[in-house]
Amino acid sequence: MSPAKVVPWRAISVAPVILVSGPQEFFADRAVKTIRDGLRAKNENLEVVEIDAAEYGSGQIFDLASAGLFGDSKLVLISGAERCSDALIPDVIEYLSQPAEDAVVIIRHNGKSVRGKKMLEAIRSSDIAVEGTCLDVTKEAERLSFVEAEFNSRGRKIQRQAAQALIDIFGKDFEELSAACSQLQNDDSGDVTVELVEKYFGGRLETDGFKIADSAFDGRNAESLLLLRHSLAQGIAGVLIIAAFEKKIRQIANISGNPKASASSMGMQDWLFDKTRRLAAGWNEDSIARVIHALADTDFAIKGGESDSAFALERLVALVANKGKN
Repeated sequence: MSPAKVVPWRAISVAPVILVSGPQEFFADRAVKTIRDGLRAKNENLEVVEIDAAEYGSGQIFDLASAGLFGDSKLVLISGAERCSDALIPDVIEYLSQPAEDAVVIIRHNGKSVRGKKMLEAIRSSDIAVEGTCLDVTKEAERLSFVEAEFNSRGRKIQRQAAQALIDIFGKDFEELSAACSQLQNDDSGDVTVELVEKYFGGRLETDGFKIADSAFDGRNAESLLLLRHSLAQGIAGVLIIAAFEKKIRQIANISGNPKASASSMGMQDWLFDKTRRLAAGWNEDSIARVIHALADTDFAIKGGESDSAFALERLVALVANKGKN
C-alpha cells in the first residue's frame, strides 16, 4: 500500500479520507473550508455532518458516511481527534479498507497529543488518504510567504514592502492578516503598495509596536515618544511594544560585529537585512547590552514592578533613540 499524499494546507485536495494535522487552527479551518466549498460547488446538495471525536460511538463513521435518502454526497468532519474516544481508532482503520462511495471523511488532529497514534499511522500509510499539514509559522519569511500567497491565489500581487507593512500591523494574527488581504483585494485593483496599505490601515500602523520601534531605532526620539503615547491611549498592550523592541535589538545584535552575517544566514529578506545592517552601524556590545537590560527592567515595570509603566516605556524609547547611550 502506498503512503498517503502529504501536502501543505493550502494545497490540500479531495480524497476519501483527509487528515488535517498540526497545531495552526486558522490554517486547519481554511483547509476544511476549501474542501467543503469545493465539494459544494460540485454538488449543492452536499450533506455535511460534524462530530466531536471525544463523543464518537462505535460504528458511527460507517453510518455517517453512508449515502443519504436521496443519494447525496456526504462530508463527514471529525474534529478533536487528539482526544478521540477508544472506538474511533479501530473504526477509522477499518474504514480505510472500505470507504463509502461518494463520501469524504475529514479527521482533524492538532498534533499536540499522541492520542490516536495507530489511527494516524494507518491514515498516513493509506493510498486513499491525503494529509494537509497546518504547522505553526514562526519565521518572518514564512509570514511574508503567507501574505504573498493570499494575493497570488487570486491573481494579484503585493509588493514585498507592503506585505511587510501588513505583518508589522497584524503580527501573528493570521485571521486578521487574511481579512486585511481580502479587503485590499476587494476594494482595489493592481499591485498592492505600501501607500495602499497605509491608506487602509494607517491608523493601526501608527499605533503599532513596530512603528514605534522603527522610529526609535532610527533615532527619532520625539516622534517615537508621540507614537508611544498615542498607542497607549489606544489601548495597545505594553508587552506588544516591548516585543517589537526585543525583535529589533536581537536582529541588530546578531548582525553587529559579525562580518559573515548575510540575509540567508539570518533568515531575513534582503531589504530587511540591509536596513538592519545600516542600523547596526551605530551600535556596539555595551549599548546593545544596556538596551537588553532595559527591556528586562521595562517588562518588569509594566507587569506591576513600577507604579508608572508608561514612564518606563518612555525611558526605554529614549534609550533606544540614543542608540543605547545613557
